[in-house]
Amino acid sequence: MISKALLPLLSASYASAYFAEANNAHLEFVATGTTSESAASSSDTTVFTVDSNSLKHHPSHLKALEDALAVQPPSLGFSAPHILDLFEAWMKKFEKEYETVEEKMERLLIFLENHVMIESHNAQKSTYTLGHNEYSDLTTDEFHKLMKIGDYFPEILIEENKQFNFMESLSSTTAAAADSSMLRGAAEAAAVERRRLELAASKSLFPDPDCEVDWGMKGLLGPVRNQGPCGACWAFSTIGAIEAAIAIEKFSTFPSPLDPSNMGLVTPLSEQELIDCDTNYEHGCQGGLMISTFNEEEHRNGLCTEADYPYIENQGTCASSACTPISGSIVKSHVDVHPRQTKLLKEALQVKPVTAAMVASDPMFQFYSKGIFQSPTCGVPTREMGKPDCQIMYENQDTCLPDINHGVLVVGYGTDKKAEGVQDFFKVKNSWGDSWGEGGFFRLARSDTDNPDPKKTWGECAILSMLSYPVMG
Repeated sequence: MISKALLPLLSASYASAYFAEANNAHLEFVATGTTSESAASSSDTTVFTVDSNSLKHHPSHLKALEDALAVQPPSLGFSAPHILDLFEAWMKKFEKEYETVEEKMERLLIFLENHVMIESHNAQKSTYTLGHNEYSDLTTDEFHKLMKIGDYFPEILIEENKQFNFMESLSSTTAAAADSSMLRGAAEAAAVERRRLELAASKSLFPDPDCEVDWGMKGLLGPVRNQGPCGACWAFSTIGAIEAAIAIEKFSTFPSPLDPSNMGLVTPLSEQELIDCDTNYEHGCQGGLMISTFNEEEHRNGLCTEADYPYIENQGTCASSACTPISGSIVKSHVDVHPRQTKLLKEALQVKPVTAAMVASDPMFQFYSKGIFQSPTCGVPTREMGKPDCQIMYENQDTCLPDINHGVLVVGYGTDKKAEGVQDFFKVKNSWGDSWGEGGFFRLARSDTDNPDPKKTWGECAILSMLSYPVMG
């Protein structure tokens, strides 16, 4: 049932703009890694093409939708034929098919409810915009089940995963002071990191790292993928970090000067290999954790390419012996970033992209299209200290861990000076396909000021709760 409280917020002209912003921004993000002012503001042209064979010509469908719309005020501006046109155009765009008329009508009504939510939000002043995507025919609960978004990563309960290799603040000494205190007994790996930092600085990868870092703009990230109906976000986050780490290491060994664009340094690696073979702590499509995956990979011989070991959206039998790991794909160690400290995550991102656990169950996040996402409740712990369901990960933790349920890759940070309200953000790579968000990425509100409320120090959507990056060999 569509909430009547949302209806007065809708604009009668909703049909002209509700998806164009997302599509234009998405296309440019895929092509260039950025969004121009014109693409970001072109909200007056619909991306859907009306089909002359619309379901509005079928009386049974039209009557069912009219019944659903009957409770809405006439001033709303909806018409059943037009909603049907929008739905059919959306079906065509995302190649949706339904087995029965009943199923199609059920999905149409869900689409309508989501459309109301999207337009209600976009009619208000906000730092981000919602838009339709391939998940527009799913309820919030269905979407969470599809993505296996649950209460916790199961590995959080394992004591071994509470042992961390915390990074020291680079600003407390020098960038070259990445000594063995950063890494668990890995002086050699620390020396490699030190050389990489020095080389990166000499090549001026990021002219103003205090203000902006974006590894995607340097062409050093792997492609955006779609995990589909498999809760293996942990594998996509881990692989994304490893792909970038290998590419950055290749880049750092080349002579200066270099144009980092289109150098072909990124080799897509196999998430499926992790899903099938890293089974000591991970649970395939049922969940996993990036830090425990790094721990497992430290005892393996590297990773195969995605082409040699393709993704199948399910867990299979380990077949790593049937392919050859690529050079440089052995994880020697990993570095963990102290939680709840924006400054330290920014410093880590000057080294390489960082895996992160977050809360992805905010209903608005399903339809994020562009802008800087923020929510007053996303990532705020709901459990109380001392209660049996309160999860403790770190020493001296003074508030329960938020209900983290999704793994992503933080790839940079910056400031959007054209944005209204919050302007500082982290840029994050997701695994829900490139039709979601800003070409598969999203921006998350960032605050460099510590919040006095302990429950609000985990970062927007708990992005500061669990952070790691690999050291490659």
